[in-house]
Amino acid sequence: MDDRREDANETKRSESAPNPEGGSPTLSFKSGGWVILAAALISLGLIFWAISGVIFGDRPIGDGSNLESYGFVLEKLDVPRGSLAASGNSRDFLQVYEDPNMILGQDLMTYNSENRRPWIVTRDRVVGVVVGGEARAYPVRCLNAHEIIHDTLGGTPITVTYSPFADAPVVLKNQIGEGRINHGVSGLLCNSALITYDRDSEDPALYSPLLGRSINRSDAPERLKKIPDVTLCTWRDWLEAHPETTLVMAEENSNRRYKAFSYLRYFNDLSDSLKYPVLPLPEMSSTQIELPRLKARVIEVTAGGERRIWPLTLLVEALENEGSEEGTIRVSQGDVELEFVVRKLPQSALVRTVDGTPIQTEPRLFFASWAARPKTAGMELVTRLPDDAVVTPRTAPKSFNGY
Repeated sequence: MDDRREDANETKRSESAPNPEGGSPTLSFKSGGWVILAAALISLGLIFWAISGVIFGDRPIGDGSNLESYGFVLEKLDVPRGSLAASGNSRDFLQVYEDPNMILGQDLMTYNSENRRPWIVTRDRVVGVVVGGEARAYPVRCLNAHEIIHDTLGGTPITVTYSPFADAPVVLKNQIGEGRINHGVSGLLCNSALITYDRDSEDPALYSPLLGRSINRSDAPERLKKIPDVTLCTWRDWLEAHPETTLVMAEENSNRRYKAFSYLRYFNDLSDSLKYPVLPLPEMSSTQIELPRLKARVIEVTAGGERRIWPLTLLVEALENEGSEEGTIRVSQGDVELEFVVRKLPQSALVRTVDGTPIQTEPRLFFASWAARPKTAGMELVTRLPDDAVVTPRTAPKSFNGY
């Protein structure tokens, strides 16, 4: 036993003894060499990342925080500079979905039954669009991961955009060939909403779909051409209103992204805190009317020669007073009779006119409506239902063929 202890002590002394040639301890992997190796590997990785853009041409543009790092001209902005923010991601961090896959809406039940995981279900929200008599639904879970989809609907090239932090879909008419804007995700936000740029331009303009124009280039097209009637509602309500609709399906290489992107925590945050700057915001203490929450869902409706901002909470409360969480509400706006198909969970509404008169509908969060038109938003806001409103609760769910 004593011999083994002496051998062990001698081993320890020899490991810690100075090197007779240089006077320094010998470095082994266990005694710290792994740190140097790890540092070397990290350094090599950083060097490779730095030169990868030169070698492969794919280095990200934009550092996530510094506006100038994105390479856009920002000297002649026509929005407050304080309303701009870097999203935390580089330019083109989100992949635009080109010419999306789709199926007939009526075939979704079969698709879901034949696949381990359904694509969307009854209460999932979709952005619904009708162009040239052709209806199509774009799932919000798909738009979360792309924010831009280039498509053709009713023979018209369109660009479907979605700003998750403003819960605002905007659909733009596009062109073929000269004059086409190849919208891409800029990595910048204006008033917490998506800013796009022309990917085909060496000196690209920046565009705000919500404002409908460029924000940094006076020589860009003066106005973007919006599709007037855009709906944000549940898949069930859209399919019932448009039985012949098509439905956009997943992009083949983006399934992991669809699982990763969710904004429910942001929407459900009752503190009303905004992740990015918005200018201007209403001064809640000085207003003469009771305003909705900043992140309250609203629908801007232009019809009957008037523009009105309809809070969904107001519509839901009218149904709850009738003992229901879903149903229809008919109201007059100007000389047009509107019908809202309302649902509490998830809070959504499909808007149409009773006689089929064309209208313009723009869903978004209240702060986005206010920031876009601070001088008129207070007057356009609906704070109580008109006396002639007809509230019809849905007491028994209809049979549904869309899963």
